[in-house]
Amino acid sequence: MGNIISTKQFKKEEVEKILAQAELMEKSLKKGNVKQILKNKIVACIFFEPSTRTRLSFETAALKLGAQVISAENAMENSSAHKGETIEDTTKIICSYADLVVIRHPVAHTPEKMAKVATKPIINAGDGANEHPTQGLLDLYTIKKEHGRLNNLNIGFGGDLLNSRTLKSLVPLLRFYKGNKFYFLSPTELELPREFIKELKNNEIAFEELRSLEEKLGELDVLYMTRVQKERFANLKDYEKVKDLFIFKKEHLKKIKKNAIIMHPLPKINEIELEVDADPRAAYFRQAQNGLYIRMALLCYSLGL
Repeated sequence: MGNIISTKQFKKEEVEKILAQAELMEKSLKKGNVKQILKNKIVACIFFEPSTRTRLSFETAALKLGAQVISAENAMENSSAHKGETIEDTTKIICSYADLVVIRHPVAHTPEKMAKVATKPIINAGDGANEHPTQGLLDLYTIKKEHGRLNNLNIGFGGDLLNSRTLKSLVPLLRFYKGNKFYFLSPTELELPREFIKELKNNEIAFEELRSLEEKLGELDVLYMTRVQKERFANLKDYEKVKDLFIFKKEHLKKIKKNAIIMHPLPKINEIELEVDADPRAAYFRQAQNGLYIRMALLCYSLGL
């Protein structure tokens, strides 16, 4: 089955096909001639964590392609999980109703558990602080659209890297392309997990860890800011201590390249000043729009269409 659990499952050739399909979907949408490829299919969107962009873009993608949608927006409270049902039993039931299941869950690796018992494709829409593969693919598509290439780029990730599932899904995809260097910009409390750093070293990936946002700002082609994720903190005091440490301000626009882009998976809270939104290098709303095209492509990929 066409499960999408992690970006690490893909080969470069598959990624290129998905990007090409997303481009076709974008062109078809703009021309108003999208084929109803998923007619008579049912897509289940089951979200155990809040979502705006991921859930609505998946549901829109399914509807645009002719599918019908069944969904649970707050499944932790509004499904039998509230009564103690296991995720395995929930999966079996949903698979008996739908042709494909999109799942977001706060516990890492839950989609993997689901895939072991599922009879229909499972798409991971975010599992805790682990991965967010469809976000990684839409981020890759965004960089390609904005820069016209995916190689020889200096890419900086700033903010909460400890809990950034988007980073953990995007970096493996960018590793397919030569000449890229990564800069990980965060306070010590929010640095990348050491196992992720070890993996980068083992694969001889060029990277630097920095404690200052300004230090390499003028060298970046892509700055990917991330939100300090309050929901991942067991202690509110720990969150308050770090939430304002990395903020991209209007004054920083003078330091970045004229053709650089600023990305963010959204929602953004206070880590990017509001005035930055008006700058053409602020790509995060275009980035969110690209989620529709990628997810249309991924629904077709998972269903083998």
